[in-house]
Parts: sequence; C-alpha cells; structure tokens
Amino acid sequence: MTGKAGASARSRAVILQAALDLCAEQSYAAVTMEAIATRARVGKPTLYRWWPSKGMLILEAVTERLGEPYFTIPDTGDLATDIRTWIHTVTTIFTEEELRGILAGVVGSAQHDPDLAAILHTQVHIPLSERNRERIRAAQEHGQMAGLDPYLMEDMLVAPLWYRLLITGQPIDSTYADMVVDAVINATSEPSRDH
Repeated sequence: MTGKAGASARSRAVILQAALDLCAEQSYAAVTMEAIATRARVGKPTLYRWWPSKGMLILEAVTERLGEPYFTIPDTGDLATDIRTWIHTVTTIFTEEELRGILAGVVGSAQHDPDLAAILHTQVHIPLSERNRERIRAAQEHGQMAGLDPYLMEDMLVAPLWYRLLITGQPIDSTYADMVVDAVINATSEPSRDH
C-alpha cells in the first residue's frame, strides 16, 4: 500500500486507536469527536468525512480490534462444545473493563442515532448472526441439539449476557456463562411431554 491509500489507511488506524485509548482513559460518554481528532492529530473534518458520528467511529474501532472470531460460533464438529467456547469468549469481552463500557455506549447511542442503528443491524448483527445460525443448522442436520429453532437458540445464548451488561449490572463470569449454556443444552435435550 503506497501513496494516498497508504497514508489514508495509516490515518484511519491512528484515529481508531485514539478513540479506543480515550474511551479507556475516560468513558464512552465523555469522549468527543473533537477529543479524538486532537489525540489523533487530525482535523475534525477528517473524522466526519469517514464517520458521521462518534458511535460509528467507535463501532468500527471495536470491530476492528476484536475481529469476527469473537462474535461467531467456532466449528470443531461438536456444537455443544463450540457454543460453550463462544459464550465464554463473549463473556471475556463483556468483562473487559475498557470494552464493556464501549459496547454499552455504542448500543445506547444506537437508540437515538438511526444511522448507527442501521449500520449495527445490517453490517454487524445480520452477517454475524446468520453465520451463527448456519453453524447451528449444520450441526442440527447431523443430529446435534436439534430441539430448538436456530434463531431462538442464538437469542437464548447471548440475550442473558447483554441483559446483564445493559440492564442489571450483575456479574458476567464463567460460572454464569456455563449456566446459560447448560440451560440451552438442557432445553434442546429434554423430551417433549404430552399434556
């Protein structure tokens, strides 16, 4: 990568890191576009040319840092083991002090920023969720955990973690992660009862 493209990529990387650093030092709510521009030594117009809002900028910073493996179910051939690994990975993200506040901030901003909400939904949630559901469907076709709809199973696995992060503030730890996974596994293995 050379010339303007290389310089542009370097500038974006510096800006994204500046945003994460500031969030770690202060909080998502306290960080401003002006502060990010100052830390990255760029003008505010540069930020707004690439990201129309703070939420969009920080969403990109987080997704670049974490990468997809943190948000998708791995595939070793054993779905029960894989979802446990996945939920423990998500738990690690949600308990990292820097990231938990950023994630909560981005999701909160999306409630009153329709553009950010659309990006979060179409560019993050839909593609990652579809991969997870395909992983579940493929395993169910081989007889693994066939008792639940893949959409519902994914919701049952991640919703409790988000609920604790965003609403109750209760601990999100490995014990809780195992409780969630065990509940879902039990829901798929219990025989149906006729009443």
